[in-house]
Amino acid sequence: MRGKSRWEKVYGLMACMLLALQLAACDTTIKTDDAEVGEPLQSARPFASSEPMIIDTAQSQVTWIGSKMTGRHNGTICIETGELQLLQGRISGGHIVIDLTKLVCTDKNINAESSKKLATHLKSADFFDVENHPTATFEIVSVAPYDSLSRKEATPHTRANYSELKINSPTHTITGNLTIKGTARSISFPAKVRLEKDQLRAKANFNIDRTQWGLVYRSDESLGDKTIYSSVNIGFDIVARPASDDSLAESE
Repeated sequence: MRGKSRWEKVYGLMACMLLALQLAACDTTIKTDDAEVGEPLQSARPFASSEPMIIDTAQSQVTWIGSKMTGRHNGTICIETGELQLLQGRISGGHIVIDLTKLVCTDKNINAESSKKLATHLKSADFFDVENHPTATFEIVSVAPYDSLSRKEATPHTRANYSELKINSPTHTITGNLTIKGTARSISFPAKVRLEKDQLRAKANFNIDRTQWGLVYRSDESLGDKTIYSSVNIGFDIVARPASDDSLAESE
């Protein structure tokens, strides 16, 4: 049997490259940090001298992105209430209540009717079951200066695509208990925290495995293109001000 000709080899190489590009194009996962998930931690007690910072719910939000083999959907969730504890200019604790009944889909790739249908499904017992669990909570246990050496970074072959929503130059690592559908798990993730005059701004973006909180609908990969990936992207964009700030009271 004769060996492959030069053109057959070139054609084979081009076919492999095209297949690789097609597979890359079909990759709908989010390239950002994965939160470290573990058993719930003991709640932190506020220091007597700590200063409360009230979250401005009109200026703050939680974003979400869910992925499946055939695409993505994204949206927002309102923060119902929230408070951060500040000690000597640093966050020492906090508590955020997320109103799952106000989850909406803002995906521009589907029409308004489909967006409403998706949001309704996410609120059903298949996912968040808002009838029995209308809120989720995040309780901050600790905040430490960010140490890149202590986190597992992307491997070299994935690093090129490892910046889609990743927070650049994070300043802190935030650790706390996230409770969804009555299940509490600790999560730890990088964040950029800035304190400017009388306003605190905190931004974070990370992935969590929804099955860790019992959200298992269509997570079985044997479902093929019906599979909904377990990894869900969460974004926090928080604005907080001192409890005595008159402008905060006016915005509520």
